[in-house]
Amino acid sequence: MRKIAKGVAALALVCSSAASAEGAYWGATVGLMDIDQGNVDSPFNVGLRGGYSLPSGWGFEAEYTNSLISGDADVFDGDVDVDVQTLAGYGTYRSYGDLYFKGRLGLLYEDVSVGRFSEDDTGISLGAGVGFNYSPNTNVELEYTMIEEDIGFWSGTVTLNF
Repeated sequence: MRKIAKGVAALALVCSSAASAEGAYWGATVGLMDIDQGNVDSPFNVGLRGGYSLPSGWGFEAEYTNSLISGDADVFDGDVDVDVQTLAGYGTYRSYGDLYFKGRLGLLYEDVSVGRFSEDDTGISLGAGVGFNYSPNTNVELEYTMIEEDIGFWSGTVTLNF
């Protein structure tokens, strides 16, 4: 009988963890756009994220980020500002539990500005990270997202589930 009670309690704990991650969410993200180029300092980006998680762990989310603090690039005419702006839509997967793993794959639009020069591009973006169900309606996630070949986004996000 005790084994059955322990099994039911464990099942209830797993189900409650899964249920807290299910549904719509929104939040804020902050992080460093790590630019892998010589003589370029990485900008600090902030953004908004919203999405929906299904009971299976699969879901989708949208994210917008923009440089709050510009990086610097040392070019021929001195230092210039470096800014990165992104807008993306992702398919996501989160594992079950209070401590979980997250993966995401999607389409991303980016606009990179170096001084007066600006270039935009659209492409595939891939990310992975870990998360923690802080409370029944609050999650904290740490992630790395590949923006393009030479730009990665190291970020922390706090989301509220509703």
